[in-house]
Amino acid sequence: MSTDHTVPGLPRRVLAIGAHPDDIEILCAGTLARFLDLGASVHLAVACQGDRGGPAGSDPALADRRRLEAEAAARLLGAPIDFLDFQDAGVFDTPEARERFVAVIRKARPDLILTHAPEDYHIDHIRVGELTSAASWFAASAGHPGDDACLDRPPAIVFMDTIAGSGFEPSLYVDISDHFDLKRRMLACHASQTARSDGGIHALADLAETQARFRGFQVGVRYAEAFRPAPLWGRRRAGPLLP
Repeated sequence: MSTDHTVPGLPRRVLAIGAHPDDIEILCAGTLARFLDLGASVHLAVACQGDRGGPAGSDPALADRRRLEAEAAARLLGAPIDFLDFQDAGVFDTPEARERFVAVIRKARPDLILTHAPEDYHIDHIRVGELTSAASWFAASAGHPGDDACLDRPPAIVFMDTIAGSGFEPSLYVDISDHFDLKRRMLACHASQTARSDGGIHALADLAETQARFRGFQVGVRYAEAFRPAPLWGRRRAGPLLP
């Protein structure tokens, strides 16, 4: 784990694409903070509205609240954020969906994208990861027109840990010990979720700390986040991917 952004190959422009308004905070906020400290630019994107993250089905008022929560967390990090505005459970691989993903990737112009692993528990996570991986290739192809110019090359793709680390075997770890307090404060912005009383599965603050402590224990640091590069042609890199 390098702390020198001048190391050849370390990405300088990073895009994190999460499914729901709190996923980035849970799974990669500390790593994004490290990138920023090293002088990289960081961009956030949230695919779904979070409208079903409550007890009453699809709730437009909850979607509005969760957007404000995500914007507050992004301000704490110091990064811009975009919203793809799919409804929860409404992410499907369609031409229109691909266009939205291609557009946000071309807007951010990343060297590296962090997104969901294919073995995560939620179908929105799985589909967002799949669409991100597909769109990362299309974004560098002139055969897929859009408002922004196509990328010079497809960005590297790295999968984030799954929720609770279930079924995920990481090969990359980032020491976030110095940035865990920021991660905690970013997650606290999502009060609509952290204050839910419908079971321990939504004790997100405890989940995030336990997972970061466990991943840190695996590599001998206090707190860590875990990742695995996507084994995709054109999106592998020879140099370091994470700080």
